[in-house]
Amino acid sequence: MRVGPIAALLAAFVMLGIGLGLFFYYRWIGGELVDIRSRLVTEEQLARTQDSQTISGIKLAPIQCARVYDLRINPIARRLRRAEIKALWRHCEKIADVAAGLDNIGRQSAP
Repeated sequence: MRVGPIAALLAAFVMLGIGLGLFFYYRWIGGELVDIRSRLVTEEQLARTQDSQTISGIKLAPIQCARVYDLRINPIARRLRRAEIKALWRHCEKIADVAAGLDNIGRQSAP
C-alpha cells in the first residue's frame, strides 16, 4: 500500500482548501469594508454639519459602525485587514463624537 503519497496528496488538498478559503475571506472582508465606507459620511461632509444629508448620514452611522465592530472583534478579519478596520473604526469614533456634539446642541436649543 502507498500510504505516504496518499497522505501527502490529502495534506496538499487540505492546505489548498485552507489557502483558497483565506483568499476568498480576505476578498469578502475587503468588499464589506468598501460597502461600509461608501455608506458612511465622509470627512468633508462631517465639516458641514448643517447639511441635511450629513445629519441623516450621522444618524444612520451606528448601523454601519456596528458592522465595523463585528469585523473588529472577528479574529480572522482582524488579522487579515487590521489597518483598514482600525482606520474605519477611528472614522466611526469621529462620527460618534460629532453626533454627540449635535445631540448636545439640540438639547440646549430645545425649549
